Amino acid sequence: MAINPAEQAIYGGLFGSDAMRAIFDEGTGLARMLAVEAALARVQADLGIIPREAAEAIGRAARLENLSADEIAASTRVVGYPVVGLTKALARAAGAEAGRYVHWGATTQDILDTALVLQIRDALDLLEEGMRRLVAALARKAAAHRSDVMAGRTHLQHALPVTFGYKCAVWANPL
Repeated sequence: MAINPAEQAIYGGLFGSDAMRAIFDEGTGLARMLAVEAALARVQADLGIIPREAAEAIGRAARLENLSADEIAASTRVVGYPVVGLTKALARAAGAEAGRYVHWGATTQDILDTALVLQIRDALDLLEEGMRRLVAALARKAAAHRSDVMAGRTHLQHALPVTFGYKCAVWANPL
């Protein structure tokens, strides 16, 4: 049973979309951490900091299938964050030689923060897409109802007449 209303079957749809939940899903977060570790290794190889072969092995190993959720969960309960369990699993999957270079010179916060920024970027893209659809819908309504007169409102009371199209345009303007 979910404690967070956003994760509940009945109430979950009221607190966000399935697409947004997928972006911040636990598996997506781990996948982003793996992507950060792989990118770090790739750049370090480009700069001659770690061997190219190690970076390639780390990149091939940086897949969710190579992780044990139970192992990472157990490590997280002890340490307080998933990066230790994740890097140990990634190092094992990359092999003994390449595994020595996993997380080379990085901090836990580097990985967590960068992975979260990647998730936030995806979330902002999703929000922007929704905002564009909303503005387009309001623009269509504004055009369709530009002559439909309605009561204006001020201080919660009737005011001079306006058109519903104008109201839609006012709603769209700050968006």
